[in-house]
Amino acid sequence: MSPDMEEAWHSLFGSGVQPFHIAFTILAVIGLIFIISVARSRPNGRTILILGPTGSGKTTLFHRLQYGSTLNGTVASMEPREVTTNLASDKSPAARPVNLVDIPGHPRVRDTWLAWEKSAQGIVFMVDAVDFLPHKSAIAEQLYDVLTHPSVVGRRLPILLVCNKSDMGVKAHSVDFIRKRLEKELDLLQTTRSALEDVGGGRAASTRLLPPGAQAFTLAALQAATGIEVGTASASAQEGDGVGLVEAFVRRCVPA
Repeated sequence: MSPDMEEAWHSLFGSGVQPFHIAFTILAVIGLIFIISVARSRPNGRTILILGPTGSGKTTLFHRLQYGSTLNGTVASMEPREVTTNLASDKSPAARPVNLVDIPGHPRVRDTWLAWEKSAQGIVFMVDAVDFLPHKSAIAEQLYDVLTHPSVVGRRLPILLVCNKSDMGVKAHSVDFIRKRLEKELDLLQTTRSALEDVGGGRAASTRLLPPGAQAFTLAALQAATGIEVGTASASAQEGDGVGLVEAFVRRCVPA
């Protein structure tokens, strides 16, 4: 530092304060501000995941929960959508925001939900009630993988099975019809996967829905055995019918 600069420095900060002290303090303050901003922006303990196969109405529901409408329609995406927002139905502006995450249904990217597994408080699993039967096996496989994931099992994450497109009238299968068909598919998957793991010497119990020797699989039996609650609801994300049931589930998982 030149003599003139040194004299100016001492006149401002005194002779006992060195430049590196000031630089260190500034860096420390910047680091603290950054840590606080990250901590405030991170959606700890308030994430709701919207899962399900492609075309089941996930993004439509995502917009419906956020805006109370479907905007101008939706387009299938290969990237997750995420927003931290109050629900459109929240009556108080002071309500606790919810972090909604819409996960694409394509098999190559649908496991990206694992990036939010630690902050997730609940899962909305969407099913197309009109186009259900041709895809029931694939739907059951995806649901099976969710139900047996260690994060879901260990934390007993609540799940709401939403049978979408109820506005299609008789073309849409009922909630009971879909639930019973899925229970049969899940029971079959459990038997098949357990047999394959037994042949391969794997630990079948680790990916079973119910303990060995248990009765035929049902969602009620799952809750009794593991504590994982899987509720059901009929809704139309497009028209808004039944979305109140989804909002109530969200607010039970993330209280306002």
